Amino acid sequence: MKNVKRIISFILVAAMLFGVAIIPAYAADKQPAEGEPIVARMYIGHRQHVDSTSGHTWIYIENLTNGSINVGAVTLPKGKGVTVGTYGTTVEDGPGLYYNVEAWRYRNLTAEDYIGLSKDLTASDLQTVSNKIINSNYWSYVLNCAYTAIKIWNSVPGQKLIYLYFPMLTKWQIALKGDRTGFTMVDPARNEIFKQIDNGDSVIAMPTSPDVVGEPVRGEE
Repeated sequence: MKNVKRIISFILVAAMLFGVAIIPAYAADKQPAEGEPIVARMYIGHRQHVDSTSGHTWIYIENLTNGSINVGAVTLPKGKGVTVGTYGTTVEDGPGLYYNVEAWRYRNLTAEDYIGLSKDLTASDLQTVSNKIINSNYWSYVLNCAYTAIKIWNSVPGQKLIYLYFPMLTKWQIALKGDRTGFTMVDPARNEIFKQIDNGDSVIAMPTSPDVVGEPVRGEE
């Protein structure tokens, strides 16, 4: 048993050092083209479970325009924000991609309860992000919440993160790159919680319950 623990500890440390070593080269910032307006701000957030090595990672996008914008399968009015995240075992409608579940479940938390990074999005960036979201309607023990959130985050210019499976390593990457606190999310109403159905051109958003069912499994709530 001691040998197993030592092996696991070695893998964790090696993965962390590997990630830290290659992040600087992988994370070169690129600025939007001059004159191209910013239409939205995207965040990646991570909340570590209390007394656990597990955690949850998600995306939050806020509308900075004077009109509506499309984020994946939902329309986001002026002044609103939406969370995007994947779940496996604690949602009534089964594994997949959900909108506003995190904003609902974390509505009583403060920014000190999680950490995050942000990047601004142009209209073309937002289209890229939306396309990535509508083609990310799946969850598994390996391709979990962190995998999907990092894939969406990395789809546009700005700081990059490396998917290393373990939630703790996602937390350390975000903490190394930015603030050690999170961001403020707009509280959704219960009728603003959706599950994404299908992928690509046939995608729709179906109303769903944000209430927790089941037990967290390997990096999701």
